[in-house]
Amino acid sequence: MLGQSTWGFRNLPAWVSTWDGRNFVFLDDLLYNSKAGVQLRIPSGAETDGASTPRGSWNALPPFGTYWPAAALHDAAYRNTLQILNSQGSWVVAALDKVTCDSLLREAMEWLQVPSGDIFAIFEGVHEFGQASFDEDRRPAQ
Repeated sequence: MLGQSTWGFRNLPAWVSTWDGRNFVFLDDLLYNSKAGVQLRIPSGAETDGASTPRGSWNALPPFGTYWPAAALHDAAYRNTLQILNSQGSWVVAALDKVTCDSLLREAMEWLQVPSGDIFAIFEGVHEFGQASFDEDRRPAQ
């Protein structure tokens, strides 16, 4: 159940700022504990554009639905800004592979109680068509 488990987001709502209504910057850390017990955070200063759903599907799946925190977590995972708490108690870059990033998105949407049809559509979209975005997000800055 939302907020009543040992896994999931710890400090919603997220505090963000936007300059264009589409892209957001976190003003504070957003914490997430995975089902496996891994502590993750989106650090202050990380950016997200919400769910990268095609414009033609925005009536059904807009970029900012109930799944928005999960999409932000996924953006941070793809962009390598997501951090993990290591055994020494320090936050370090999580550096997750694509499959793990996508699975984390699905898990977080489940915690947020996103309708199962939306979870399926969003997960399948990133699973099948997200490789180019993953590769682009991981490309070193020029």
